[in-house]
Amino acid sequence: MTVNTPLSPPASATSPPPSTQSPSSERNPEAPSRKRRKAPKVKTGCLTCRSRRVKCDETHPTCRKCQKIHVPCTYALPIIKPRSRARQACIALPPLVAKDFPKPSLPLGRHVKAGPRFTDEHEARYFVYYCEGISKKIGGPFKSKLWVQLIPQAGEGTPFIGRAVIALGALSLSLSQASQDQEKHRRYALQQYGSALHGMRKSIKDTPTPTPSTIRTALIGCLLVFIFESLQGHAAAASAHAASGSNLITSLCRYRCAPRSWRESELGEELYGAFSGLNLQSLLFADAASNGESKSTRAAQAFYKNGLSEAASGMPESFGVLEECRRFWHYIMRRNLHFCREVRDFFSLSLEPTQDEDREEKVRALEEERDRYVQQICKWEIASAPLLCRLYTSSHNTDSEDFLIASLLRIHAALSIILLTHSFNPPETIYSKFHPQFRTIVELSERIHPLLVQSSDSDECGKAGTFRFDVGILPALSQATLLCRDREFRDRAVGLLGRSKGYKEGIWDADAVRAVGEWVRGVEEEGLSDGGEVEDGMMVSVLGCEMRVEECWAKVRIRRADGVEQEGLVKW
Repeated sequence: MTVNTPLSPPASATSPPPSTQSPSSERNPEAPSRKRRKAPKVKTGCLTCRSRRVKCDETHPTCRKCQKIHVPCTYALPIIKPRSRARQACIALPPLVAKDFPKPSLPLGRHVKAGPRFTDEHEARYFVYYCEGISKKIGGPFKSKLWVQLIPQAGEGTPFIGRAVIALGALSLSLSQASQDQEKHRRYALQQYGSALHGMRKSIKDTPTPTPSTIRTALIGCLLVFIFESLQGHAAAASAHAASGSNLITSLCRYRCAPRSWRESELGEELYGAFSGLNLQSLLFADAASNGESKSTRAAQAFYKNGLSEAASGMPESFGVLEECRRFWHYIMRRNLHFCREVRDFFSLSLEPTQDEDREEKVRALEEERDRYVQQICKWEIASAPLLCRLYTSSHNTDSEDFLIASLLRIHAALSIILLTHSFNPPETIYSKFHPQFRTIVELSERIHPLLVQSSDSDECGKAGTFRFDVGILPALSQATLLCRDREFRDRAVGLLGRSKGYKEGIWDADAVRAVGEWVRGVEEEGLSDGGEVEDGMMVSVLGCEMRVEECWAKVRIRRADGVEQEGLVKW
């Protein structure tokens, strides 16, 4: 079979070489050559698409191309051009940052120019360092848009939140780098932190009547201040800011919404979840109990307790999804902790026991209320058992977020039962009845420990270790080291804390918890043989603990079984 091919036109001196002609020009030599029009470079796409040199559809918050290949999608900070105005005489000002100030290394080699929201390039670099660094570690294995997206967006629109974000970026960099520039990063962080606090106070002063919008902004600032103080090891200051966050939500709930609709309020799901964690931090911290709470604080506790009780009353007989199970548990646990605070306040105001009939009646009423709350925990465990068993029996779920949440729920349920009894200051011998709860805490903590503390020993974390915002295993392990007299599980709890060096959960510091627990264990087990048990006369009660995490020491005050009080200095 013969194929007829068209002949090429005769070559001429003016015609281009055959190798340079396109197929269209060969078919029609008289057709004009079309040149590809150069399109203007698009500078509004996401940074990932711009670095890959592909067209971005500019979908917010995540473009389709980044979503398709599962990579972080981040947009450049907006730069607003100032209006043209008459040229004015410039006054030479001293630089805010010395010329030898270290430049923080940014992930992916991004370069950020100083815009109108930043005084200099260092502020922009620290802002991006927060977005690309610590923001992805705060939430840990839990998926949340709050730290990665919502807070940076609020920082671009609210000056004092932006300063707090910059301060966190600089502080985290100073803690993660063991170099000569570490102190300079820290000084810069403190400078920005001071500016953020000044702006926050001014904003609160300028808005005497709270609104949902202003309270939402103030709560975001409170979260950032809490993290900043926690990273520095200032536990008392962090606890105070956590309590102030609770007061902000009290103002919002009384202003706009009923307690049962807190989750559907103007806060939004992400910010409400962060507030729940902040509230748990304030209630669980060992130094949170204070003698003689004010009437306003006691009123706020009653407000929370009643509102959370109402929300928990709608608990179904069986949970269909894990999110529903987790939400109702947060209602129950926070309500129980507010009740524990109420009980401690009652006994602290009645230092000398009397035979007063009113006091005895009040104690009986509190004990009956405690028993009702324990029964509700049992009801929650029955309702959640089928769902949690399905998660535990699936072998492929051992490294998933659902498995981690299910384990933490069971750990916190066991902890809540112990704390409901502990708030009444019972004899130390009663904790032998809680062996199943201590066993649940230790065994489940060992299973999920790699998921929570997986990066504590990495070079990137440096001396700071891993920081998580949400309450995890540390409060429960603390009670296991102090109250559990089963030597096997107590030793396993102390050992697990020893493998968590540098790990923090908000106010809670693993090194501090381990040191205090080891000291109390040493006092009780002094002189015991390897197989001996702690007898009733050897047990001690922890009366108080003054902790200075930033200075790595704590003063622990205990009372022995014979009534003798003792104070010890613990260092780590």
